[in-house]
Amino acid sequence: MPRPYGDPVEIKTEPIPAQSPFIPTDAKIVVGAVAPASPDPIPIVLLPGFEYRMREWRHPHTGEIHWRLERRKSAQQTESDD
Repeated sequence: MPRPYGDPVEIKTEPIPAQSPFIPTDAKIVVGAVAPASPDPIPIVLLPGFEYRMREWRHPHTGEIHWRLERRKSAQQTESDD
């Protein structure tokens, strides 16, 4: 049975400040996670023993695209799991 992803967090993105022929003009850079307790995006910390994925989410009323970071326990056993 697949392990479910949980603990979703909204990701704050901004336009990339530098121009490059290798980066599309509509590309975004991740600046952190959104949190009600902080006016600024909080840095994202990736913990060992978890798998992460980013998922696009469109606001149902505005149509604005947001990103969510989801995590789940890793399917691979680590040394600390013994």
